[in-house]
Amino acid sequence: MHLNNFNFLRFLAAILVIFGHSYPLAGYGNLDYIQEITEGLFPTAHIGVCIFFSISGYLIAKSLISSKTYLSFLWKRFIRIMPGLIVAVLFTVLVIGPLSTTLSLSQYFSSRETLAYLKVIKIFPHYNDSLPGVFKTLPTSMVNGSLWTLAYEVTCYAFLLVGQIIFRKHLKWVVLSIFLVLWGSFFFWHDTLADNPAMIRIIHLNWGALFDFGLYFLVGSLLYFYRDFISYHWAWLAAAFAIFMLSYILSSKLGITSLNSIVWVRYVVLPYATISIGFTKSPLNYFGKFGDISYGLYIYAFPVQQLILFWYGPEKISIPEMFLYSLVLVLPLAWLSWKYVEEPALKRKDAIK
Repeated sequence: MHLNNFNFLRFLAAILVIFGHSYPLAGYGNLDYIQEITEGLFPTAHIGVCIFFSISGYLIAKSLISSKTYLSFLWKRFIRIMPGLIVAVLFTVLVIGPLSTTLSLSQYFSSRETLAYLKVIKIFPHYNDSLPGVFKTLPTSMVNGSLWTLAYEVTCYAFLLVGQIIFRKHLKWVVLSIFLVLWGSFFFWHDTLADNPAMIRIIHLNWGALFDFGLYFLVGSLLYFYRDFISYHWAWLAAAFAIFMLSYILSSKLGITSLNSIVWVRYVVLPYATISIGFTKSPLNYFGKFGDISYGLYIYAFPVQQLILFWYGPEKISIPEMFLYSLVLVLPLAWLSWKYVEEPALKRKDAIK
């Protein structure tokens, strides 16, 4: 067993996403309670996703460098994502849909929209995130609004792989250069892309979201590539937090700098804090002793939350109740996904060398 806290941090990230999604799904808007009391400093669901990308950047860089062949690297990424995703999509179509559709089962299963939902498995848009007669009366009719980030995750994998193929031993310098360019020009592109969303042709991803998630991934990768020069110590972690809070005070409280400076500083601070805590020795090192359920939590939570809202009605259930009921239902699903889908698949990771 690897003595680190990454299993716990991924679990925490998934919990943050579930909590953060509870508000917009129930029709309360995107401003969740934690984000509200921190005055926008901690957008819960988004921070959860950024923690995922930070950890992923570090571990994927490590996997790429340690893989004997590029095909082996691709295979390991495939079996980590696809088996769990395929089963989750089938579960959504065969269980969630029939339990919540307002149509008859014969109408539901004969609809082209039901079959079309399987396109979600290809990860990249375009696909229609809806099922016939499912969740149409809820504040949002989306079936699984968490899966869209997988395309950005896979794109980051592809970026590192292509960089390794082209630049080989110089990859870490290329990644550092790209990070410095994107991070250094943040105040030029962030608002422009936020106000005027631009899509990437062929893969149909949003440039702004790719830069946003990609920066966390890049810093995570850099923390691996330059691991021999980076120190993880509580004093450095405290200093990173202090810098982050300073950016908050200068922007939100004093108005000296742009509010975007909080995000700009967070691109560096959050990944460093995440990896630093990840390598801290603690009882949480053994959190994943019974399995890594974070991926299962992430891919099952959204449709389960929607199902709960459908059963109870958005106006009849509080956010704490919804969050608690979601965990009660999703935790067993996530464990089953790990035990009977993801873990067996991962045992085949060395099938291609």
